[in-house]
Amino acid sequence: MPYIIVQIWYPTDIATEVTEKFFEVVKEMPFDRSLAKETIQVASNTNKNGIEVLSIAEVKQGKLEEAWAWGRKRMGYFQGIKGLEYDMRLWSTLAEALEGTDYSLPE
Repeated sequence: MPYIIVQIWYPTDIATEVTEKFFEVVKEMPFDRSLAKETIQVASNTNKNGIEVLSIAEVKQGKLEEAWAWGRKRMGYFQGIKGLEYDMRLWSTLAEALEGTDYSLPE
């Protein structure tokens, strides 16, 4: 199953605003376990450039379009926060990446 990986970056001076928005979003739009498995809800680190957050969801079979739309809608809540940037990408597993090639996973 593919993964939806979201990365968020923001300066430390807006951490309170982002944290408050996160709790608001989680309450209003909790994770939809019918669409994906929440592999990593939130992992974060802080460095000289600010704060980086990572979230990973493993999409369930046949739920890719719904999961992608759900993720976009959820991230839309953060778009009004000045200084916050995010990237939402679809990643394949190795088995999925090898489909259609002459290669397969070793047994």
